[in-house]
Amino acid sequence: MDKIYVGKIDTSRIYLYKHKWDCNWYWSLGYLGNDNSHFHLESLLQNETNVNVIFNETKLSQDQWWIIRDLFIQAYALKKCAEVYQYGGHQTTEKGITDIIKNKDKADAINKDLEIVLDTVWNYIINILGKKDK
Repeated sequence: MDKIYVGKIDTSRIYLYKHKWDCNWYWSLGYLGNDNSHFHLESLLQNETNVNVIFNETKLSQDQWWIIRDLFIQAYALKKCAEVYQYGGHQTTEKGITDIIKNKDKADAINKDLEIVLDTVWNYIINILGKKDK
């Protein structure tokens, strides 16, 4: 799996793992961590916005972090939207009521847009931080 070192949290080296198309219907994205732990980048978008508070050590500037944040916020929004159209609702709990907007073509189109955003943010990070690790 492709990954790139983004910085340290406490004393742990943290890597971002490259997005991938899973189970032929959704994007896995925003996985951070190392051999001992993992978490989702989405959790870093909730509160603190200062990259130097989030990471003890990183080559990312604040301006670069804002661009990365923006692209990941877009990515998570697109992922949720695609899942709604894929399933026909957030969690189809009542056929004919919660699955009223199921549309595979829209889900596919949104997932294509999501791929563009994910490739853009991955390439942006690679250009800043250097080569990826395997």
